Amino acid sequence: MNDLNKVIKAFNSIIKSYPDDSLEASYYKIIVKFLLLEHKYQKLVKDSGKPILHYFQYHLPEPTREYFEFLYHPYNPVRFAIETFDSIEEIRNELKK
Repeated sequence: MNDLNKVIKAFNSIIKSYPDDSLEASYYKIIVKFLLLEHKYQKLVKDSGKPILHYFQYHLPEPTREYFEFLYHPYNPVRFAIETFDSIEEIRNELKK
């Protein structure tokens, strides 16, 4: 099973393969940021039903276009969690900082 550090390392490795201003790099950086927020507020995220790490525990992210499209798809649960994380008050306040 993959832990948070392993998942973040995998994302950071993939991010390096894209230009800094690319959609892919930006989205993967957001995922990493929200993984760290999830770790900080584990109970709140779990209680709200918006886990992210869960989706990478048994399958690390892949550096392919198809995998990016899969994660970026509007109906992907990772994207849903990211787009609605600010519904958790503590996370919303953290994002405003």
